[in-house]
Amino acid sequence: MNEETRLVPAQVTGALTKGEPPTLVPVALDEVSTKLVAAIDLIASLIPDLRTPIPATEKKVRGGRTVPREAVLAIIAMVESSGMLQSMNLFDPGHGREVVELDDGYRLLDERLERLRRQVRYTVEARWAEVASDAMAAYMMAKRLSRQPRFADLAAHIAIIARHLDRSNGSKAKSKKKT
Repeated sequence: MNEETRLVPAQVTGALTKGEPPTLVPVALDEVSTKLVAAIDLIASLIPDLRTPIPATEKKVRGGRTVPREAVLAIIAMVESSGMLQSMNLFDPGHGREVVELDDGYRLLDERLERLRRQVRYTVEARWAEVASDAMAAYMMAKRLSRQPRFADLAAHIAIIARHLDRSNGSKAKSKKKT
């Protein structure tokens, strides 16, 4: 296995839906992303009535956040105890209870997905930091070596890298002093 492959679960959908342990197989890195996106899409498909945010309902949804859970539970109890309110069909207490129960599960899912999002972002940034640190160490060594005649071929690379880095080493402060 080379640097372009990693071990990932084979048949992600089967492992997710049947509870089978994943089989690890080598795949190219772009395949890992594709399989993970497919797994996320599978998870999304399992969520009943999953909705995409739309601007037309944004205010209503935001306003709903201001209604306390306890108030909704009390309204459910009130409607369930009043034949008159039930006959008016203003509010379906069964649907209300279902949403309250789902809300608990979805909040847990939301927290777990947020934690996963933070872990993924941190993993990407941490791995990048490792590579960037090693790359900068190699660049600094090449800069030192390029001063020696036998490593003069490194000078062209150093110039290109310096442009990419656009490092001024405090020249902003120096340019302010000159003016």
